[in-house]
Amino acid sequence: MEIPPKATYPEPLGAIVMAGTDSNPRRMIEGRNKAFLEVGGMVLVRRVVEALLEASSIGDVFVVGPADRLEQALGGLEGSFHIVEQAGKMLANAWAAIHALEGRYRELHGNDNPERPMLIVSCDLPIISAEAVDDFVARCAYEDNRSETRYAMLTGVAEEASLKNFYPEDGKDGIVRPYVNFAECRVRLANIYVGRPRTLSNQQFLGTGFDHRKAEKLKNVIILVMEFLGQSGGWRAAWITLKLQLILAASKRQGWFYWWLRKRTPVAPAMRACSDVLGGKVGMVITPYGGLSLDVDNDEDYRVLNRRYEDWVRVEPVEPGL
Repeated sequence: MEIPPKATYPEPLGAIVMAGTDSNPRRMIEGRNKAFLEVGGMVLVRRVVEALLEASSIGDVFVVGPADRLEQALGGLEGSFHIVEQAGKMLANAWAAIHALEGRYRELHGNDNPERPMLIVSCDLPIISAEAVDDFVARCAYEDNRSETRYAMLTGVAEEASLKNFYPEDGKDGIVRPYVNFAECRVRLANIYVGRPRTLSNQQFLGTGFDHRKAEKLKNVIILVMEFLGQSGGWRAAWITLKLQLILAASKRQGWFYWWLRKRTPVAPAMRACSDVLGGKVGMVITPYGGLSLDVDNDEDYRVLNRRYEDWVRVEPVEPGL
């Protein structure tokens, strides 16, 4: 796969860090909001904000969550970051941060610009770095610049080759998670996005998609399929979701059915289906920094990330397709 040339946006992007919680116990790790867990001796949300402040591609940073706890966790940090009080569930928190970001833009420039892209990232990425953020933004800018229609959302994913570095090895713990298997690649969702949320005509469906994005769980797959069928053009997204679930089940043996079905499931139709459902152009950007996919997903992952942090923070990026 050809390595894309470096590209830039006209100005640094505003960034949003999602650090809120609706007190759903299934989203807690060891009974706590993931934002305030420590990995490698540092609170996770502080590590993410530091990486963004160090990234040359990022301007103002907006952190949405429980404001009082965020002020304590981020105390002493230098740079242009702003704390936004959480508003409820994930989508409500995201819009609270978006409103704050837009308000800051109006304050600086005196006008609104719904076409201005912004970066959105999870708070629980212990392997994040300024280099990884700048690389991802450059790849998004490259895709945006060569597209006739600007993307409403560019979703970060990590390819299998960059995630093998985090597998168990030599008797040491590791993390192996299910992949989304396309004809061209096997990928995991990375918790980083560049988007123009105002250009999505079906913004409310984002909440449904995020709530049930763990598509390896059959319950979530069924809910997503039913929701897709209620959307304009959603039958195509429902069919692709079911195909990907079949491929995932077949990947355990990787027999003829797995390879036959996978070859018939390219990336492009899946992105078109997502675009139809969300009402805006959606794309997928592969990051060579596999650590952007290593969020704190459960208690065991948290323990493994703590044990392997010193090893994994030194892992080099692996270019897609290499």
